[in-house]
Amino acid sequence: MARPREFDMDTAVDGAMQIFWRLGYSATNLPELLHAMGLSRGSFYKAFGDKHSAYLAALDHYDRTCIGSAVALLADRSIGDGAERILKLFQQTGCGEGIAPRGCFVCNAMVELGPHDEAVAKRTTAMSNRLQSAIFGALSDMPESKMDDFASRHRKAAIIARLYLGAQAMSKTGDADADWKNLLGELLKDPA
Repeated sequence: MARPREFDMDTAVDGAMQIFWRLGYSATNLPELLHAMGLSRGSFYKAFGDKHSAYLAALDHYDRTCIGSAVALLADRSIGDGAERILKLFQQTGCGEGIAPRGCFVCNAMVELGPHDEAVAKRTTAMSNRLQSAIFGALSDMPESKMDDFASRHRKAAIIARLYLGAQAMSKTGDADADWKNLLGELLKDPA
């Protein structure tokens, strides 16, 4: 009879997400990963099989938690109109002051593994598209005077999503505030 699992899977996967996010896939060694996850080798291999599977689980966890929170924020009308929600997204998630310079886990994964790992590329593309769709939804919920036509909103959502990911990546260098406020302000000010 198999013994019941003696750890909380969500806690372990969150630990994996944190260490991979901070160090990257290649720089995270197994002892660091086990420590971050709070697992023994045996429990780790039984639950995940290998480091790559733990990484994919960490990306899925990021999608559910971080991307999920961003999507919820962009849909939350109590915050204000679409432009206000987009601005709040930038302020709250890595582009504001006092955020640790670890960048965006999606960007980090895209750059490090995306070019040669199909499973990572599929996940990061899906998360990027999900964020872009939520931004499009927020842009569609702006005052009529600022409303773009459908095609322009799609184009603008793509630009804002890439600006967001780029600002996240720049936060690793401590330069998150560089130009995003001005660029975002221009994008949200007038219809394209």
